[in-house]
Amino acid sequence: MAFVNATTKKQNDSQTESENTISQYQDTAYNSQNFPAQKPRQEKGFLRRMMTSGKPFSFSHTTDSITVYGLDDMTPSKMTEGGKSSKQSYWNEISLNGESLSGWSQLYFLIVGIAKMCLMGLLPLLYVIFLLMWWLGGGGWNEGPSEAFSEVTLYATLPCLLIYVHFLLLNAGYFFVAPFLRSKRVFELNRTTGMVTLFKKNKPYFTHPFIEFDCVLMSSPTQQGFLNYSLTLIHRYRDYSVGVPISGSMGANHKVIEYLRFWNMVQRYMDISQPLPDILVLEPARQRDPTTIAYDKEHNRNPRYWRDMTDEEFKQKMDEIEKAQKNTPATGKPIDIFKGPNSTVSKKHNRNKKK
Repeated sequence: MAFVNATTKKQNDSQTESENTISQYQDTAYNSQNFPAQKPRQEKGFLRRMMTSGKPFSFSHTTDSITVYGLDDMTPSKMTEGGKSSKQSYWNEISLNGESLSGWSQLYFLIVGIAKMCLMGLLPLLYVIFLLMWWLGGGGWNEGPSEAFSEVTLYATLPCLLIYVHFLLLNAGYFFVAPFLRSKRVFELNRTTGMVTLFKKNKPYFTHPFIEFDCVLMSSPTQQGFLNYSLTLIHRYRDYSVGVPISGSMGANHKVIEYLRFWNMVQRYMDISQPLPDILVLEPARQRDPTTIAYDKEHNRNPRYWRDMTDEEFKQKMDEIEKAQKNTPATGKPIDIFKGPNSTVSKKHNRNKKK
């Protein structure tokens, strides 16, 4: 990989980002300071009561609060190398996309795991046994051990090496992913349109405005007696049998307040009156989003604040953020979406809607 100095890198980043800047948001984009008052909830049937039986998280004014869980997977070195995060979610200035592994890809990763286990453990042990047999036999190599050595090498070691090397090259971006190994789309939260889409078999199942969804923290007990959590968006006016599972990147075993911080980030991400959440994975997108561009210019933010950190500095910063947030609220004041925003405030950021 060619090495470039920091000045050239910043100039190239700036040119690329300015060329791809969003020209305008759609009329349907979510703006916490300018939205129509929502209709009252419909009567709940049995299915809806089951779907919303968790802990509800209301719409609120957002803060700088973030959850560090699920964000430390992408490090500055991975961003610099152009590597891909192993998180299930991908963020940019346009959309937050959730994906899951296909059945074939799950089988592929299982085979890769078995191949790695064989290469790291079982096969070296077999070769040690072969060497011991050769040494105990006085240096002779009779027909039995020789044939076993050849068969293990040909039918086990070489296939495992091919599988694992293919995985390493694929992970490094040298191979295109075969269609049957590609992940399945689960959902999309689009900042520019304000729409939420759930997919089934890679095709849209439903699409509705972000503000029409209730956010619910679902919980289910494990065999060990602990609770697994899932943050889900439930459409307020339709009795769909499924919701939009937005917290896959976080995992299922964190404190409730961390899911509330994640909900704060999602609201801020969708809210065009606010800049994008200030996190590493979204830093390249900040200079392509109109509201964020204005905010960063006003606050003189370093466009490479996160990316110029070392991995050690990044980890230390995330630890500092986690400690500092322990005594701060996860979100701002609640918003009554059924009454609408304050009319004296709603016009403040209209200039961001079209630029």
